[in-house]
Order: sequence, then C-alpha cells, then structure tokens
Amino acid sequence: MWLREVVAIPAAGIMGAYGVCAAEPASLAGVWKGESVCTSAAASCTDEAVVYYLEDVPGKPDQVLVQADKIVGGVAVPMGKGVWTYNRTRGTLEWEAGGRVWRLNVDGDRMEGTLTLPNNTIFRKMTLRKLS
Repeated sequence: MWLREVVAIPAAGIMGAYGVCAAEPASLAGVWKGESVCTSAAASCTDEAVVYYLEDVPGKPDQVLVQADKIVGGVAVPMGKGVWTYNRTRGTLEWEAGGRVWRLNVDGDRMEGTLTLPNNTIFRKMTLRKLS
C-alpha cells in the first residue's frame, strides 16, 4: 500500500462561487486539499478530508492526471487515479466511470464540485484549495 503524510490545514475558507469560473490558475498541476461531504443518507458514505494530486498531461492541455486520496489518521490513503478532462472554456474538470460523474468547477486556486450517480443523484460535494 502506498501512503503519504499530509500537512493538515483547516477546511474553513475553501468555499467559492459554485459553478462560476472567475479565474484560472496558470496550471492545475499541484496539490489540492479539501473535503468531500456526503449529500446522501447512504450508510456507505462518510464525510472525508481529501487530497488531490494533479499533473499536466504533456501535449494534451485538455487532460489532467488526478490521484485522489482520503486522509485517515493523518495519512493519505489512495482512492483512485485517472485522466480527467479539463474544459478551459467552461472551467470544469471532469471524470466519468461506471456512470458516476465527478465534476469540479475551477475558480483560481479553488475548486468545487459534485459526484453524481447514474440516476442523477448528487452523492457528494467536494471543495478543494490549491496548496502548491
């Protein structure tokens, strides 16, 4: 198992204008930290502190490699890794797997978004701030 230690920061102040792309960072690459909050009463869902590690995909400005980790006991535990689509015009970062859609709206050094299930239920809301 691959683990990383993460410096804790308060989640306060992460909220931004959901759905509005006011400013775009020079690059999305870097470490983004925040929270993923359940919007469903499903017993399998728990609120989580999360860290997303983003890397540019060389020669593909519309793609970003994302490693998503949750924080458990101060240690990052990998949840998944994949290539997400970055739509600069809309200011969105998106990934779909098995009918589930992760969509984040980029606003400078902040991102907010949702995980939507195949039946269009919003299962989670995420808020992230770029650390580096």
